[in-house]
Amino acid sequence: MTSTLGPIGAAMSGLATRSTAAFERRRVLRRISRFSDRRLQDIGLQRDWDGSILHNGRGI
Repeated sequence: MTSTLGPIGAAMSGLATRSTAAFERRRVLRRISRFSDRRLQDIGLQRDWDGSILHNGRGI
């Protein structure tokens, strides 16, 4: 009889890690979106015409 708890635990751990990373990314983007245009430029970012934040011409 093979134990399936190892692979299931690894999958759940990976899912939790990705979920935590996505939550953290949204939290940081919400915080950055409140910065003024000047402050964004100071840290190397800029606001696009639609309000999204750009880094080196690519959306973040």
